[in-house]
Amino acid sequence: MTAGTPMPPVPAYERTQQEWARLHAAQRWLAEAATDPEVADREWTQQGVALLTAGVTWDAVRAPYKALGPGLDHETTSDVLRRLLHDLRLSGLAFCDPYRPALYFLVPPGTDRRWPADLAPQEVECLGGTAPYIYHLGVSRVDRVAPPGPHWLMPPNGGDGQIEPELLYRTLRARTSEMRQVGQ
Repeated sequence: MTAGTPMPPVPAYERTQQEWARLHAAQRWLAEAATDPEVADREWTQQGVALLTAGVTWDAVRAPYKALGPGLDHETTSDVLRRLLHDLRLSGLAFCDPYRPALYFLVPPGTDRRWPADLAPQEVECLGGTAPYIYHLGVSRVDRVAPPGPHWLMPPNGGDGQIEPELLYRTLRARTSEMRQVGQ
């Protein structure tokens, strides 16, 4: 570099090769649920969100914020994550959609066939690929971990980390029972 040439900006955060490899593996795993992985890659690049089919590599349990606790929809991403991990003791793949005030928890494919319907009054449902209802969801690329728009609270790590469906169900059921008792 010559004396008059400005220094290039230093990125606020540089990812290691290992982090890039993990992100790439996670994105490939998510793309397995796309009708056309190349289209999904374009959507992620252009919009940050791709339309994927539930039931291929994962099902998704959609839980409105209100089913998880009062005021959750007004909290920051880090506060929501803290409440999930510490208050509800839930960890695993999860993303939020601020346009539809809900969290989506990724669970193993086929969970929709055995997910109990008793949480339906709270608008909690398992979206999967079992006919006649095959669901498609807008899923953020794995490096979107903050607003605006849909983003990951707990992003995939190459396909690892799906939430255990029975634990998620018990937690959501207990939470809705608590809210009914206090009249929310």
